[in-house]
Order: sequence, then C-alpha cells, then structure tokens
Amino acid sequence: MLYARAITLRNCGRFTVIASDFGSDYRTHTHVTSEALYASLTRGVTWRPRLINLKDDPEDFSLAYNVTAMPIWFLPGIFMADGSPRLPDAELDTTAFNVVHEFYPSTSRAYTFERGDLQERGRPYYTPSYGTVQAVKPDRRLTTCAFSPSRELLEEFAEDQTFVLGKKRTMVQIVNLSDVVEGMREHGQCTTGWLELPPRYGVQFRSFEVLAATMRYLIIRGTVREMTDYVTFLLPEGPICLPAFYLNLIPIQQALI
Repeated sequence: MLYARAITLRNCGRFTVIASDFGSDYRTHTHVTSEALYASLTRGVTWRPRLINLKDDPEDFSLAYNVTAMPIWFLPGIFMADGSPRLPDAELDTTAFNVVHEFYPSTSRAYTFERGDLQERGRPYYTPSYGTVQAVKPDRRLTTCAFSPSRELLEEFAEDQTFVLGKKRTMVQIVNLSDVVEGMREHGQCTTGWLELPPRYGVQFRSFEVLAATMRYLIIRGTVREMTDYVTFLLPEGPICLPAFYLNLIPIQQALI
C-alpha cells in the first residue's frame, strides 16, 4: 500500500543552486532534488554521520540517510509560475559580485590545509574575481509530492511549517497541502509527472520532456515505452503516475514489499 500527498512550499529567501558557470556567470537550478527534499522535510532525523573519502566516495544516498527508518520520499520539487516549470525572468534575480582582496575567500591568494597547517598560495587562474550570480526570488512556489507506505508520516505535515533547505540554509514554508490519497495499482502505459531518474533511464520513455540534466540525474516526464505496472494517485492538482521502474529505484522500496 502506498499513499501520497501534494505539498506546495514557498522559499523564504533567495534560492541558488549552481546549475552552470559560463566563466563567472553563475546560473541556478529551478528545481530541488528528491534527496534534498528528504533531508529538509524530515529535518535530517535519519542522518548517519560518516567519514567521507573525497577521492573514492560512492554517491549512495542511503549511506548518508537511513530512509527505511522514516520511509517517505519526494518527487523533485519544481519552482512553478502560472503552472509552468519554466520560470520567466521576472521570477529570477541576478546579482553582480566583485571580490577584492580578502583573507578567505580571496581572489588574490588561495589557502589550503596541509598536515593541519594553513598554507598560503597564489590564486589559481580559474578562480573568478567578478561576475554574476542568479537566484530564484523569495516567496516563489515550489511544488512536490510526498509518498509513503505510512499514512501517519504524511499526515504529520501541516501548513505554515518551516524547514531548512540545503547547504545555503534557505528556509522554506508549507503554504498548501492536499489530502492524503491512496495509490491504485494498475497495468498499462502511463504518462508520468516530473521524476528524478539516472540518465540511462531516458530509454524507458517513448516520448518525454527534460527539465534539467546533470551527470547524476534527469528531471524528466513523459509516456513510458512499454506496458508496465504502475501506481496512480488521484490528487486535486492532477493524477500522479509512478511506473514500476521508478518505484524499484527509490530508497523506500524495501518498505513497499
């Protein structure tokens, strides 16, 4: 059994997650990953501190968070404007920066730790000293959908709750919630909403639209290529369809068996 609930949040401050850097012209993503939403909307209660090996560290979210201890997951959160995930310029803000000599960070000198001591070096040529940073303006709406085999976990969300989102410590607040609905298992050819999937899963779709693409994931929606098992949730905002290959990927899959 699987339940779902649509959630709308607003960002209380400017939201910036670097999507691309053209020299020193930083553009922001206009979505939030499923993993970031889990860390934020669960307040990090299942976080498992561990030593990180930067040279050889597996990108396995389950090593950092014990999702099965709190079996809830989220579709990628999309900043929406008038129902469209493509934010117009009026929803975005660009700020210019011009960094002069400072201790840290500095554009004239660089600092590294070696054997526990702070070492000063010359500034690398690729460190930008001026440019622009793009951000999503405050009070914009972010839509997502939470689903879980536990109805009680979804019912704990309430309007006006606030959460800390991401390393930049942006605050988000719930402004609207749907009722909790039960999923219906079906078989056939479904059309999905926005899903976060590894890039290789693009071949699962007969037709599709890509909102964002990175080395790690696609934010993608479309009609699946083959007949498959899927779960449908009839939400007021529209039906949500989760195909079997997506359910097999998410960290709460063990709780669904």
